[in-house]
Amino acid sequence: MPTTAKAAPAKPAPVSKADKAALKTAIVTCKAQAKDQKVKWLARRKYVNNCVTQALKDRPHIDVMDVLKNHPDMKDLPIEKYDAS
Repeated sequence: MPTTAKAAPAKPAPVSKADKAALKTAIVTCKAQAKDQKVKWLARRKYVNNCVTQALKDRPHIDVMDVLKNHPDMKDLPIEKYDAS
């Protein structure tokens, strides 16, 4: 009987303190921008995701989408599917 071996999901590299600080700053800044621009509640998550992605473009070693999904500051935003392309 052939068995299929499943590879264990690789853990992402740990994020450095400087990267965590940059991520937190970007999230706070983008949330404030969304509030100032009066982005509607349901569109806010997508706006913040796009804004943080743009802010962290100079740090390509950070998997922005994975970090955003698991970041505690992003848990209180409405859930919406985000297209990373």
